[in-house]
Amino acid sequence: QGLLSSGLRPISRFNRGTPLVWEFVHKVYLEVSEVNTCHPDQPAIQSFVKCVQLLMRPSSSSVGLDGKFQTLICLGVRDGVLHRWFYMMSQSLAASKCYDNTGIFKQDSMLDEIMGLLKILEDLSIPVDVSLIHQTER
Repeated sequence: QGLLSSGLRPISRFNRGTPLVWEFVHKVYLEVSEVNTCHPDQPAIQSFVKCVQLLMRPSSSSVGLDGKFQTLICLGVRDGVLHRWFYMMSQSLAASKCYDNTGIFKQDSMLDEIMGLLKILEDLSIPVDVSLIHQTER
């Protein structure tokens, strides 16, 4: 979360202080939910949209925005798609608007390094504790 917060500008008018990563994720969600179904990484987009929709359900309203973001990351790790989501976010229009020049999505070398690390997670079987993702399983 700290990594994605670096260089993130405040997004909403109501949040003039610390920018919230979930607000950025929500902007990406709105952007990609309208993407043409012929997109080459359609399965990753579909899984991202499905997970964000699950986290936005009224039944998960007791979870704060930071908790929703953390749960999203757990789901991405569990499903082996976190690196695809990260790439999708980096290529989004929201990233170009929401991050300043010091942000993670504006530094190609850092982005490549992180993508390499996240790609490694795809090949590992990482169990995720059910209590972390309970609100999406209902």
